[in-house]
Amino acid sequence: MTCTANSMTVESSLETEGGHWSSPRSTSETFLSRPRKLSCDYQDADTVFIRVELFLAELERRMQWIEQYRKSHMGQIDAGLKRGYATLEAVRDQCSLASGELMGSGKKRAKILVETLEDRYNEALATKETLEQKAQAGVRLMESFLSELESRAHAVRDRGIYGALDDGWKAVDSKLVHAREVVDEGMERARRARDAVRENIETALSLAKEKRLITYSDLPDPWRVNPHILKGYRFTQSKVELISSVFGLSNELVNIWSHIIGLIIVLSIAFYFYPLHTNFHLSTKADIMVAAVFFFAACKCLVCSTIWHTMNSIASQPLMERFACVDYTGISMLVAASIVTTEYTAFYCEPVSRWTYILLTMSLGVGGVILPWHPTFNRHDMAWARVAFFVTLALTGFSPLAQLTYTRGLDWCLYFYAPVMKSILVYFVGALVYASKIPERWSPGLFDYFGGSHNIWHFAVLGGILFHYHAMQDLFADAFQRAQGECPNLAS
Repeated sequence: MTCTANSMTVESSLETEGGHWSSPRSTSETFLSRPRKLSCDYQDADTVFIRVELFLAELERRMQWIEQYRKSHMGQIDAGLKRGYATLEAVRDQCSLASGELMGSGKKRAKILVETLEDRYNEALATKETLEQKAQAGVRLMESFLSELESRAHAVRDRGIYGALDDGWKAVDSKLVHAREVVDEGMERARRARDAVRENIETALSLAKEKRLITYSDLPDPWRVNPHILKGYRFTQSKVELISSVFGLSNELVNIWSHIIGLIIVLSIAFYFYPLHTNFHLSTKADIMVAAVFFFAACKCLVCSTIWHTMNSIASQPLMERFACVDYTGISMLVAASIVTTEYTAFYCEPVSRWTYILLTMSLGVGGVILPWHPTFNRHDMAWARVAFFVTLALTGFSPLAQLTYTRGLDWCLYFYAPVMKSILVYFVGALVYASKIPERWSPGLFDYFGGSHNIWHFAVLGGILFHYHAMQDLFADAFQRAQGECPNLAS
């Protein structure tokens, strides 16, 4: 974090001849002529909220002095300047409403500050994504206005030319007017964009009621994901209607039912076929728990995917984006749980190494659950980043490779990881197909309902789960064999 701070000087109230600048001598009437301004890019939310609290406290003092200065020397003030000055007054007044709260007032006042500024200067905050970033940008924006107003006032005072006071305020006002014109133009563009999206949603809803399924060109922009899938889209405000649509033809039919059927298959394996396996009767409670984690993660992934593809046509952008995040969290848990099974069996007789790698993988898995809720991660143009993250998470399963090669040799490592290569290959190829949008890229419209890249990805996920289940059984069988004669002193 880098910070820059201007020096702070303290001056007493001015006294001039003729009674124009008379002031009491008490220290209570002194003011800070150059308030210290701190420009920092904080990452910690609590630090940002504390910074907002400090700025608002300083804003109150500085506003009091500026208002007194203006009342003393400007009986008439331009209406344009009043409009520009009103923003600072609005921030001060609105934020003061949350000052009496004992807990959470910093965050609440930061929200109020951001909301007040967005009404007037949304263009300055449009590029910021989080509340903390917007709050910091808002503080910097208001500091610049206060500094300009104060510098003009002090310039007039230092020259002693009171007739030039109007010129100083008019210069500030002209800058404020220009800034307001630029901001108003940006706000107008944003308003037109919002109105266009709203109109597109209403049009799409009307078409969907009439035709049931609409085309890619009929969808509002936030719902446009794959331009090569041209038709078969649902679009409605009713959650019940979306749930019932899983039984009707649409371009999500294969995506939904491939994972519903996959869920039934995985549950039957977990509760019927796995308990019949020889490994189950040789397993400890910890072994069964590790297998249960894998089955749970696999089921969660399939359920989350089914929910997303059922509800992704809801005519509410915030809801649609939240359902997408649910899907990504399911994938993260499946990948992390699959890796845990390999780490657990690789270090079956070495608890320290085993739990070190498992905790590392679980930490990455938690990150994979949290990261999708960030707005940037969920953007349409960030599909490559999502694929790269999940592939990287999967490759972390090979993090013990160096240690195993050193302690047991390369041949042993190749033998150990051989069972999981099928599932990894299936996941990897499916991810590449999904990211490249093949085959619909080659023939748009031909694969709208069946055979598209997302359909292939779904079958790859299901195949990867089944392949990994068989690999997990081989890994446990090998671990049990090693445990009989080699634990705890495993031969290299």
